[in-house]
Amino acid sequence: MKHKRTTLTVLAAVAVLTTAGGAWYTTLDTPAGEGPPLTAHGMCLPATETDEDRAGYAHTIALVTVDRTVEYREESADPGGALVSAVTVVERLKGAAPERLTIGQSVLRDADGYAKTKPAYLPLEPGHQYVVGIVPDPDYSDGWIWFATAADTDPAAATARWTHAVDRQIAPHPDPACDDITTDTSTPPPAS
Repeated sequence: MKHKRTTLTVLAAVAVLTTAGGAWYTTLDTPAGEGPPLTAHGMCLPATETDEDRAGYAHTIALVTVDRTVEYREESADPGGALVSAVTVVERLKGAAPERLTIGQSVLRDADGYAKTKPAYLPLEPGHQYVVGIVPDPDYSDGWIWFATAADTDPAAATARWTHAVDRQIAPHPDPACDDITTDTSTPPPAS
């Protein structure tokens, strides 16, 4: 990816790729007036392919019952937005969650309501139970949902699944599919 910036340090891009379940940002370093940088450094979110990966990244994991939808926020021109839900904690599996939480999550909107943005990220519906993994985010009161899996049909099995994942959680590590350094070997154009 080539960027043409002339400031000392430029924050080049911030993108939340909810459909891919990842986010990245890039910083570019180049002295003013010397053309684009030759190397761009990117940071990727941790791997989230397994329950153990997800459990390692989430600060709080709990079996919850969704009490109500608080609001839906469309925060940009991109498709979808943030669904904010009030939930009651039925069982704490990791962390010290209070009895009631207000949490946000990324959703897509369709004719039937809200659609998931990835397989382990179900939109929370009032009256249903889920196991949710939450990371801190002050914009959404008690946090942002890192994952949400259904627990209605068998809460005991869902709790056992995530208890097992917490017991074997893996510390956050970069997604192996993420290439965090991109080198551009082209010759920078002369400074104007």
